[in-house]
Amino acid sequence: MNLDAHLTLPVALGAGLVMRWATAADAPAVAAFNLAMHSDNPAEPEEGLSIWTYDLFSGQHPTTGPGDFTVVVDDQGQIVSSLCLISQTWAIDGLAFGVGRPELVATLPEYRRRGLVRRQMAVVHSLSAARGELVQVITGIPWYYRQFGYEMTVDLGGSRDFVWSRPGNSPPVTEEPYRFRPATADDIPHLAALYAIHCQASLVYRVRSQAEWLYELTLQDPAAVNGQRFGVVETPAGEIAGYVEYAIWSRSVNIREVAARPGHSLRALCLFLTRHFKPTPLPSGAPADHLTFRLGTAHPAYTALGRQLSKPDNAYAYFLRVPDLPAFLRHLAPVLERRLAGSVMAGHTGTLRLNFYQQQLTLRFDTGRLAEIGTFQPAYAHDGDACLPDLTFLHLLFGHRSLEQLRQLRVDCFAANAEAAVLLDVLFPTRPSYPVTLS
Repeated sequence: MNLDAHLTLPVALGAGLVMRWATAADAPAVAAFNLAMHSDNPAEPEEGLSIWTYDLFSGQHPTTGPGDFTVVVDDQGQIVSSLCLISQTWAIDGLAFGVGRPELVATLPEYRRRGLVRRQMAVVHSLSAARGELVQVITGIPWYYRQFGYEMTVDLGGSRDFVWSRPGNSPPVTEEPYRFRPATADDIPHLAALYAIHCQASLVYRVRSQAEWLYELTLQDPAAVNGQRFGVVETPAGEIAGYVEYAIWSRSVNIREVAARPGHSLRALCLFLTRHFKPTPLPSGAPADHLTFRLGTAHPAYTALGRQLSKPDNAYAYFLRVPDLPAFLRHLAPVLERRLAGSVMAGHTGTLRLNFYQQQLTLRFDTGRLAEIGTFQPAYAHDGDACLPDLTFLHLLFGHRSLEQLRQLRVDCFAANAEAAVLLDVLFPTRPSYPVTLS
């Protein structure tokens, strides 16, 4: 089925089922469906899921509307399966690329194992490709999305707790060095500059457009399951010293973005935030007993607060899909060439043969420039300069794991010679990432 055919809906799926694009009139039904399907405890539905759905249908979201949802309906018009696409822009090492985010994927239990999600994923993958998006990303249950070409290759989550009752964590302060206020649309230029500081330590991050800033600050309902709140930290004289993005969840206040302006102490700013958020009530009405810095596996805030934080909480991972690897690598050529130029292999000339066992790829460099991306015919199963089975190469590509780490997991993942090992480490260095997706 070609691209246009995938995008041409409605289509009959048999057994009285029809797949079509949603319309604005579907908002109540899709919201009710998502509330029922995605709430962890059906007896206590998470209303934020319904609110999130209405936000996406509202016409105010910068990239998503009713027509970005697929629904499968039975012969009575009841929704039995649905998902959506949330387009956005990410960057790797400063180079932006389009990303499509499938989300809110669900099927009624009695309609599962009929390939309904697979059919809808094919549609949103085609829609994402039609928009020029080189990568798709999704959050979800373990393993499931691997069957659609995804691999878990960028950290999702990872956190450290600041517990107020811990000895030494709540000393008295005679005078606060800062004050806090909710951010407004007028703050966007300052927030954008601070967000860039927040992202400096992250290899992969989301690029926020002006429309996304406006949406997240002023239009998105903070009660949505992925709702956001932004705060500005000021000096007593009114000078902006930093910012924070946070959410109030069931058990704690969660800080997901934080940065201090140059000349201001990130430690002092984070300690101020621990005091500011201490009296925050939770949705249950009970006071929070800790503050969670949900900033990935590594962030300057962790260094700033040091041993006042709990031990690290292990990260989960985003599922990423790169449907056209040569195209994505061509897009990343400036990054690869910059890394090469600053390395022990500056000016390198040669061809790197990558064998994925079922697919082969060559990267030909000419005096430090990526001159050509091609393929080769292996003379035997493990022929090539490096062998990376299945989708393990994506771990290198997104800095998630080094070649040596992959080798420890998969013995059929290896560099065949010393030069290839050095070159792969140069081209694809391991580095933490903590992107916050557009929801």
